[in-house]
Amino acid sequence: MNTRKNIVMMSFLSLAVLGLVTFAWAGNTQLSLMADKNEPGASGAVTLSDNNLSIQAKGLHANSVYTVWFVNMMPKKTEAGAGQAPYTFKTDAQGNAVYSSSLSEAPFGKWQMIMLHPDGDPMNMKGMVGALSANIPKKG
Repeated sequence: MNTRKNIVMMSFLSLAVLGLVTFAWAGNTQLSLMADKNEPGASGAVTLSDNNLSIQAKGLHANSVYTVWFVNMMPKKTEAGAGQAPYTFKTDAQGNAVYSSSLSEAPFGKWQMIMLHPDGDPMNMKGMVGALSANIPKKG
């Protein structure tokens, strides 16, 4: 009798955990990063939620520092670091990288795109060029 009770309890707990994990994933938006002409072999993906950002990239310049930006192109160009300062990550010897950060506010409806900038200087907004970018939907 105890064995059967334990099996039922474990099944219930497994379903509860699966439900929580599915609920947590449901709030994420997946975006494909598109390469700029300066880094044609690069690719990646962004996972955005109202309070988190995660990027996986490959094919970038090896052992290089990149910054991550939220950008609006219209009505005028504005930008802000994406995540927590200094908004940077470093690629490995193969040009692969992962960046994760919490967000202080949801980017949906506020920002038009997310951009990876190869300069590595979060203060250099005048010389900003994209390496990878993705359009952010108005709603997550």
